Amino acid sequence: MKKLLLLLFMIIPGLVFSIGKGEGQQVPKMNFYGVDFTLVKTFGVKEEAGKVAKAFEEINKLIVTETKKYQYGNFFAKYVREIDQSAELKKIQFTTFDNVNIDEAIYRARVMNEAGMPTYNKAFRIDDTALASLIKSFNTGKDTGYGVIYIAELLNKEDGLGNFIAVCFNVKTKKIVFADRVSAKAGGFGLRNYWAGPLEKIFKL
Repeated sequence: MKKLLLLLFMIIPGLVFSIGKGEGQQVPKMNFYGVDFTLVKTFGVKEEAGKVAKAFEEINKLIVTETKKYQYGNFFAKYVREIDQSAELKKIQFTTFDNVNIDEAIYRARVMNEAGMPTYNKAFRIDDTALASLIKSFNTGKDTGYGVIYIAELLNKEDGLGNFIAVCFNVKTKKIVFADRVSAKAGGFGLRNYWAGPLEKIFKL
């Protein structure tokens, strides 16, 4: 009888784990990769060469250190409908990011060509092919699961507006699960804070 009880105590926790996780499968990790400025266009931004890309690097550092102000973790509450409707993500209860890695976003800011950023087209949009190509080339290292990144699309100094694309993608296949265009007013002292301003508003619920 004692042996039987001992056996049950060993089996039951395993069954509970299987039921809670779906036959023992672990919930995939969710990774946050910051803000990528690779394809961004600027309208009316006239800062000296080198300063804009440096601000992009600093923006990524800022949003992951001042999380009370830049609440990127609200992503799951903001996009609960998209997650639930996705054939790939539905029934997975994401509540937080398991990993935050802005190394690739910072590297890209350091090597980007600022000369190609200015545009006279205030209606500029990144096309689907270019967006898919960016995600495919984004270095996620040995990460697994899914990734979230905000792609800077247009920084319009004349209207004080920042346009971004919130992207959720499969880290292994680099397939985009869903994407959403978002924008908000810029504002703040200094180049970094000015263009981080829209992100503060976008991240809020």
